[in-house]
Amino acid sequence: QSGHYGRETSMTSPKYFINWTTFKKSWEDVTVAHWLKYPNPFSNHVLSEDVVERRVEDGKLCTVRFIVKKQRIPASLMWMVPNRHKACYVKETSVIDPVNQECTITTENLNCRFISLVIETLKYKGVKMCETVMERRTLISSKIDRIQKSVYQPAYVSL
Repeated sequence: QSGHYGRETSMTSPKYFINWTTFKKSWEDVTVAHWLKYPNPFSNHVLSEDVVERRVEDGKLCTVRFIVKKQRIPASLMWMVPNRHKACYVKETSVIDPVNQECTITTENLNCRFISLVIETLKYKGVKMCETVMERRTLISSKIDRIQKSVYQPAYVSL
């Protein structure tokens, strides 16, 4: 069933987005910058960040973090979000491979999946002494038509 805003249906077909960005910085600089992203005083939308697992496996640093952010659901849709979902809970899994100069970070929302599921994977790869390529892959799936119309199109345009 489609057409009626707010009507809950089964998950829509997932939408996939992919793009690449080249940074004129070393892989080490880009990877460190990502790790310094949270917490920092300029990211006031981030409420907390906790490392819940960290291990070295086959020479790669594997980390799982939970990040709590202020919810970024449009105000016109907040009426349908229960109070326990006013914050956005995100799981971030990362693997840093210094030998191959690769850093892969996957994030996914843990709550509000009754509205949408967003999974994003960033892969940083050192290609030259002072050049790093980032590949971003994003999957968005929703049960609500209005989300598809308001999120999918801007996401497609911005990527």
